[in-house]
Amino acid sequence: MRLLRRTLSGLMLSSALSCSAASPAAATPPAPAPMPPGNNWRGLYQGPYHLILNIWAEGTRAQGNWRAVGDREGMFTGTVNGNLLVFDWTERARDKQETWSGSGYFVYSAAAPDRPAEIFGEWGMGSARKVSSWWAKKRAEEPLRSERGRIDRDADQQYQDDASGCEMAGCDTSDQDGK
Repeated sequence: MRLLRRTLSGLMLSSALSCSAASPAAATPPAPAPMPPGNNWRGLYQGPYHLILNIWAEGTRAQGNWRAVGDREGMFTGTVNGNLLVFDWTERARDKQETWSGSGYFVYSAAAPDRPAEIFGEWGMGSARKVSSWWAKKRAEEPLRSERGRIDRDADQQYQDDASGCEMAGCDTSDQDGK
């Protein structure tokens, strides 16, 4: 009987530990797939959080920078494997000393007749690594600034005013023809 109690106690403890370990510790990327023919990561993206997201990629290395809602700026470095980009990021408020960092991934989805190319992903922040999802649409094949350059406010305004894109970070889900 004592052996049975120890065994059951051990199984319950093991089960409790495995349940706590199963909670998301960080964004877990899916398996990579080949990059769709004729597509590439390099470009300018825009979504509900990223007013402007620049991505540069060469071989298996990628980097990028962004301007976001709340007057925040960020940058990332990562590794490309087909349609999957896994990255580490940092972000800061422009007028404050606050900074944030974490990791995440992007998955590239090729354009279709009724929509532009898009990226989807998850990101985690800080030691808690709470995972959040997001997305962005590809707006141009070329980023706005150099890899080391900052994005200026005029560039922000240009894309906020673009009726075919995301205004004030509220992206529409229709294509440019309004379908």
